[in-house]
Amino acid sequence: MSFIRIWMIAAFSTVAVNAAVTQEAKHDLPQRVPVPVERPDTKSSVGKIKPAEEAGPISPPGEVLRAAKKDERIYQVACPVLMSGEIDGTLIPPLKENNCGEQSPLKINAFGKETPVRLAAPVIINCAMATALVEWTANVSALAQKHYHSPIKKIVTGSDYQCRRVNNGSSGRTSEHAFANALDIISFTFENGKTTELKSGWNAKGAEKAFWRDLHKASCKRFMTVIGPDGDAAHENNLHLDLGCHGKDCMARICQ
Repeated sequence: MSFIRIWMIAAFSTVAVNAAVTQEAKHDLPQRVPVPVERPDTKSSVGKIKPAEEAGPISPPGEVLRAAKKDERIYQVACPVLMSGEIDGTLIPPLKENNCGEQSPLKINAFGKETPVRLAAPVIINCAMATALVEWTANVSALAQKHYHSPIKKIVTGSDYQCRRVNNGSSGRTSEHAFANALDIISFTFENGKTTELKSGWNAKGAEKAFWRDLHKASCKRFMTVIGPDGDAAHENNLHLDLGCHGKDCMARICQ
């Protein structure tokens, strides 16, 4: 009886040990067996890389440069008299040729806001000149009212922006016209229909002469350079106005 009991205990112990070993072995075995990766077939045409010339046309260098210039920002300065409506005009693209030019030029059709004075043809000048000419035009109308009993209606001008030397010379310094910093005045038409030209009016008699002489004097107080018929032969038919720099501090004026 005791022999049978001992044998049964030993048998159960063996089964328990085998079960434990089997369970432990399950934990030691990897959960998944890695599958070898199939080597690609280098002879197959699938996934073939195209040569560079087959990948599509390359843009010519010129197109890239043109695109860059098209997107390039243009830096300009706003002009207060244009923004406030004191002049009828527009800001145009920068001017640049040789040593001449202006970054923020204006193309102007008229001066004045309430009663604009038209120009016979548009002029191209800079903001400083436009600002000075707004006030100058008001002065001219006041003088016209004094001498002709009528305000001015239209102004005929000569040179505005021009890339050239002084008096169209082949040598010498660059003209203020080359920087859109000057304007030449030739004649006026008044609201009452009368007209006056500098060439004939400068040495005329009566009101016409007085008008031009007073205008010349008033212009010398507003611009840095004023040259009329008494200045030189090049200005016998036009009154030159500019804001050029004279002297070390740019405060000197030329009035001829």
